[in-house]
Amino acid sequence: HARTAAMSSSIADQLVERRFDMTFVPVLEAYVEEQIKTGTTDLDANLALLRFYQYSPSIAKVDVARKILTKALMALPQNDFMLCMFIVPPSVQADPSIVQLKSLADKLESCFFDKVWAEMASVKIDVPGFEDAVRSFIAGVISATFTLITPEELSTYLKVSGGDLDKLVAKYGWEKSADGVRIPRNDKNQAAAAGVKQEALSFEHVAPIVVASGMQ
Repeated sequence: HARTAAMSSSIADQLVERRFDMTFVPVLEAYVEEQIKTGTTDLDANLALLRFYQYSPSIAKVDVARKILTKALMALPQNDFMLCMFIVPPSVQADPSIVQLKSLADKLESCFFDKVWAEMASVKIDVPGFEDAVRSFIAGVISATFTLITPEELSTYLKVSGGDLDKLVAKYGWEKSADGVRIPRNDKNQAAAAGVKQEALSFEHVAPIVVASGMQ
């Protein structure tokens, strides 16, 4: 992605000197599309564009803002989405597609993963790789919460089954055994289970705490 790297460098150089230059807006909007094509993310540039929208709501494009927010949500457990939503103009936040995306973000951060998948069918997603990014985040939460989980639970949380589930188990270094899927012990899942039987833990209660405390 040499062209993207060059474009990124050029944008970075202009972010300070053109931060009040309205003619910079189309450049930043085009750069959002470039990020989507190349699977990259430039949070600083996207925040700069949202600030233009914040100060001049009449020029705000809902479609572009939604793409930025979708990219930001894909960065979980980073707080990109919160940073972006904070400066999205109220008129854009009120758009039904943005409301739906915010609802999806709330459910992801609260670890209501079965509801995430149910709701995702009705949410407008403009960015390739969104489902994979969601699964990666959920897998991170699972790794930080469990040392043992049933294949059925795993299938529900990740919305995959059969061979696709086996591939994800292998991808994340988990191990299928007679009593379920074993997840290597780490500082996070050991802390989550400390002093409590694993089977007595409520994932819906523990997982959000793990997310809030930082998974990395």
